[in-house]
Amino acid sequence: MEKSSLKNQSMLKSIFNKDFIVSAIIPVIIFSLFDRNGMTMNGIILCGSWSIGVVVINFIKKHQINALAMMSATFSGIGLVGTIISKNPTFYFIAPIAQNMLIAAVFFGSLYFKKPLIQIIVEQSYLKNVPEVIKGNPKYKVNWKILTAAWGILNITEAVLKIILLNVVSISSYYAISTVCGNVLDSSLLIFSILFSKWYLKKK
Repeated sequence: MEKSSLKNQSMLKSIFNKDFIVSAIIPVIIFSLFDRNGMTMNGIILCGSWSIGVVVINFIKKHQINALAMMSATFSGIGLVGTIISKNPTFYFIAPIAQNMLIAAVFFGSLYFKKPLIQIIVEQSYLKNVPEVIKGNPKYKVNWKILTAAWGILNITEAVLKIILLNVVSISSYYAISTVCGNVLDSSLLIFSILFSKWYLKKK
């Protein structure tokens, strides 16, 4: 019972950590403060700049950037520039939906390549020296294909939820819910991916 409790606490810490505060909570607070004071555009510009800055700072610190972080920064930049040019705040909130759909398409498309996208990301960032014995296991490739498909499905789900939210709640609520939930879902699936891989590769 205690081991299970400790394991759950460890998972929660993996999700609600420093990165979660920096990438989800702080941007939501910034936008909410500006939006409430009638400065929605200023809030968007600051949030967009913050999101791009987080990716750039992480790159400077770690000297590496994965495909997902790069795509996220790119779409934040596109959304930010598009919003400034069009002077339409909605543009910034539509960009993440397009991002989710494109990422989903990339994930599903990568299933037809030798290495699916999740395998490339994980080997690039987390498993740099995978033993050839493990790579030679037929389940190794199947494992990454399953997880890549799961990430594709998650991104489609996020896009659909964002579309619904954008048409049902206020812009401030949409941004808060989609940002926080998006980070929680991504972190949860990352943990699931690790646990699933350990279980699946050991499965006889």
